[in-house]
Parts: sequence; structure tokens; C-alpha cells
Amino acid sequence: MANAAEAFRIKGELYGVVDDTARETASAATVLEEFDRQKSIGQYPGRSLADAFAAEIAAKGDIYAWLHSRVQDADFSGLRIGDYMDVPVAAGSNVPAQTVRYLLAAVDPYYQCSDSPMPHHLAFVPAAPVLVSGSKATNTSYIMWNTTATNNGNATVKEPYLASHLHGWEISDYLPALPAALRNVLINHRSLCEQRYGSSALTEASGWGWADLGKVWSLSEMEVYGCAVWGSKGYSVGMDCHFPLFDSTASRIMGVRVGWWLRSVVGGSASSVCNVSGNGTAYSRSATNGWVGPRPCFLIG
Repeated sequence: MANAAEAFRIKGELYGVVDDTARETASAATVLEEFDRQKSIGQYPGRSLADAFAAEIAAKGDIYAWLHSRVQDADFSGLRIGDYMDVPVAAGSNVPAQTVRYLLAAVDPYYQCSDSPMPHHLAFVPAAPVLVSGSKATNTSYIMWNTTATNNGNATVKEPYLASHLHGWEISDYLPALPAALRNVLINHRSLCEQRYGSSALTEASGWGWADLGKVWSLSEMEVYGCAVWGSKGYSVGMDCHFPLFDSTASRIMGVRVGWWLRSVVGGSASSVCNVSGNGTAYSRSATNGWVGPRPCFLIG
């Protein structure tokens, strides 16, 4: 029986005064307002997409098919930068079994860009460097950017990053370890890449060109910092833009004090590569440094 605060009686008949729909709407608005407040002070913890959109995901079969459907419809409603999904990564010869939390880092950052227009997409970034194993691992779980101290490309592949040991691991080892359902909805990231190759070791870019980064790739200085820091002026930026996930120094490491590689190479050096240090600073290391981790990203399209 309704209490006095929820109903009133007229001529012996009880009439409810509670509007459940209005209450639900007001409650949802309060939650959204709190999310906005958290974001405004840099304290938004993100939401599990699997929990927040459980009903929609169930209708599509799995979270990857749901995200793909949303992108195909250019429907980004309800999504927030920092929302996440946990991706199970299978064990491989150079990848240990692990669960990687992927955060929504940008929405359509390269839509209609590149030499061939990019379709709608969502950019996802791991919350922390991922683990490496096997013959490509250094110091148990890290990886060298290159196995020799060079940040140059070669006669076949002039782009340093695309010719790197790191990117080889990303494409040959890490990508196959991702769930097939996820791999099926990833799109190639085509970008304007710095080239650095000549008859002798170069310390600056020799040019740039459009190239495929593939379906998993490392971030650039521009995507993390919003500018070139150690990279070559102009050539290391290309068409890259800042990802809104990285809105503070703290957001670069997210509480995990482990350095991670970028795809940008250092200007004025023939052997150093850009990285984010474990204390959050924009830094650089020799390409053979064995204490830096990978942070492979992807685009769902």
C-alpha cells in the first residue's frame, strides 16, 4: 500500500503521485552531471563499457560487434573518453596470456583524413604497457625498439618505426594474440610517416610518405603530448593529432610507473627513440634500451 507521501485519496479512491519515469530521468541526469564534474577536475575513472551498455551488447552478440555497429552508424552517444573494455590476450611465442584494459582515447580523430579517406572509427589505448615474453622480451617483460642502436629505416622500408623490431612484434606477435572477434573489426591506420634513410646514418628526417601502420601500432609524440618534443620538426607530426585521453601528465602513466615506447624517433640523433618515462616525462632512449614497454593501440571501424 502506498504511503501518504506517494499517494492521496479522493472519495475513497487512492491515486498515486509518484512519477517513476521522472525519477529515473532525474537520477540519470545526476549521474551524468557527476561524470562531467569528475572529468572537469581530471578524476573521471571511466566506466566498463560491458556494464554500461550490457543490453545493447547482448543484442549484438559481443562487445566488439557492438562497437563496430556503433561506429558504422556513426553513433557515439553515451560514450565517454576514458571508458574501457577488458580484452583477453592469448599466449603466444612472444606474448604471455594477459588481460589488457583498453581505454577509449579518441573519437573519429582521423575521420576523412589521409591520402585515402579514413572511415569513422574509435581509437583505443591500453591503460598500461603490455607484457612481452619469449625471445623478444628483455628483462622478463619489456622490449627493445630495435635490436641495433639505430633509429633509421632501411632501403626497403624507409620509415624507421615501420622497420623497427617493436612494430614487427606488434604485427607478428601481438595482433594474432587478440581475440578473432576483435581483429575482425579493426581497421588499418594509414598515416603520413617520417622517413629517415640514406647512404649513411641520418640524424634527421629525409622526408615523409603515406604508409600503413597496420591494425596495431604505437602512439606518436603528437598523439600523447599534443606537440613534437624530441621528434623531428614537422616530419614527426604529419597528420597526427592530440588524443583527448592524455589531458594531464598523470594520464600518460595512469598510476603505473613504467616507461613505454612511442613511434616517433629523436631529431638530432641516429640512435635514440622517443618514449614516455615511468615518471610521466617526455623522454628519449637508445633504440636498444631493454627497460621500456610497448603500448599497442588500435582503431575499431
